[in-house]
Amino acid sequence: MPAVLTEAATLRCQHQGTVLARAGLRALTVDGSPVLLADDLRLAQIVGCPLSTPCVRIVAVAAGVGTTLTVAGRPVLLVSAQGTTNAGSWRVSDPGQTKLEAA
Repeated sequence: MPAVLTEAATLRCQHQGTVLARAGLRALTVDGSPVLLADDLRLAQIVGCPLSTPCVRIVAVAAGVGTTLTVAGRPVLLVSAQGTTNAGSWRVSDPGQTKLEAA
């Protein structure tokens, strides 16, 4: 089973910019850090992308959305999450926790 992402997770664009993801709901936490839901990435900013036209936002989540664990009916994000940005792609470098797993 894959690990669930939390606010402590490290997500990066393909150019090594950092995704600043914050949980919209704080009902489920792991080690005190709220779990990220698929919808949370719609508002996430990307900082530090070195391109002249940098990655600044996530456009889509293409994989890694949980199918069994939800918070308020919204699916959690998994360590396998990835997708596209306005100028490339993004992926998970570190889920931010090692205790909670889901399908």
